Amino acid sequence: MAKNTRGIEVAEIIADKCIACQICIGECPVGAIELNSAGVAEVDPEVCIGCGKCFDSCPVNAVKFEKKKRGKVSREKPVESGAGAPEHRGVAVFVETIDGRGAPVSWELIGKARELATRLNTKVLGFVPGSNVGEVAREAISYGCDEVHVVDDPRLARYLSATFGKALSDLCARIRPEILLIGATSLGRDLAGVVATRLETGLTADCTGLYIEQETGLLLMTRPTFGGNIMATIFCQHMRPQMSSVRPRVFAMPARDATRKGLITGHGFEPPAVELPEIVKFIPSGTEGAADIVEYPALVVAGRGACDQGSLELLEELAQLVGGVVACSRPVVQAGLLPYERQVGQTGRTVAPRLYIGVGVSGAVQHLVAIQGAGKIVAINSDPGAPIFRVADAGIVGEYRQVVPELIAQLKKRKI
Repeated sequence: MAKNTRGIEVAEIIADKCIACQICIGECPVGAIELNSAGVAEVDPEVCIGCGKCFDSCPVNAVKFEKKKRGKVSREKPVESGAGAPEHRGVAVFVETIDGRGAPVSWELIGKARELATRLNTKVLGFVPGSNVGEVAREAISYGCDEVHVVDDPRLARYLSATFGKALSDLCARIRPEILLIGATSLGRDLAGVVATRLETGLTADCTGLYIEQETGLLLMTRPTFGGNIMATIFCQHMRPQMSSVRPRVFAMPARDATRKGLITGHGFEPPAVELPEIVKFIPSGTEGAADIVEYPALVVAGRGACDQGSLELLEELAQLVGGVVACSRPVVQAGLLPYERQVGQTGRTVAPRLYIGVGVSGAVQHLVAIQGAGKIVAINSDPGAPIFRVADAGIVGEYRQVVPELIAQLKKRKI
């Protein structure tokens, strides 16, 4: 295999097989592939990170790349803390509750867990610690769990890392899942670290992709790293469970089936042997009533190229016409034009609107991974080489001050 100057083995395109479908261009996490003047995909070896996603996605086997194989991990006796413990089985999801209802990210993870469990020929397990969570447990069955294990105790009515960490880690020790998925909410991020520490296992945070490796059965967890400049695939070979946290809206919401049947089992709760704090008052975050960009079906996203006060009124008008709200990339927040709650990206929110319109958004990797769930992506940028055009369903090259008013005028005509 060819190597670049950094010694990384890189992919190569077989020119006479390439059909210019551009699937590899969309799959490449670092923008290393472009169509050349002959209409054939071409890999920039100095940009390629050797992830092999182009090889996996090519429908005509036009990519030359050899994936390194690791030795097969024994599935009969995985190495773990607590020697002699039985084998781990099942893909478990921590079901987070918000005001007595299941958090949407938990249902999204159950949908992904079903996919992983099918590959492993095992069950999907729901772990539900809380108070009065019977209805949430039944809802977890309807979204795809085969079994739900509940720890229902009044001392779990409010989240504390000590109590929830003990309850969830005790469930893991008792049920022994092979994989544990947790939503990367503010609560989930705190809880995941506590549980991983108690179980002495690994944790890959803020994942954007989860796959089962065919040869070994290991969970491959993909996430942005080095400031979002590359995508890293991480695996936990020896310890169990394999733990991953995933942001909301990364995976699709599964269909709910109220007729599904499953087993719900209750478990006792042994509180941690420490003095627990008492919650006497909640202080509002100050963001109540603010627009939650995750909930809107359409987003008009301002990027560095539209980072000025005058652009916001124009984009707000466009957003109203498409039934959405204005969001932004990181430079707009840094300029003080919009609050952090409107930021889309690795350090902001992960979104999956039906329609995403990027205005002056260049398309850095850390932004693109946060919009991969969007239904349709429209890009408006004056730079024809902007990376966002590689993933856009429709692209307009031009100055946004000229393009957006024309787009608004055309939409208004259609509404008359």
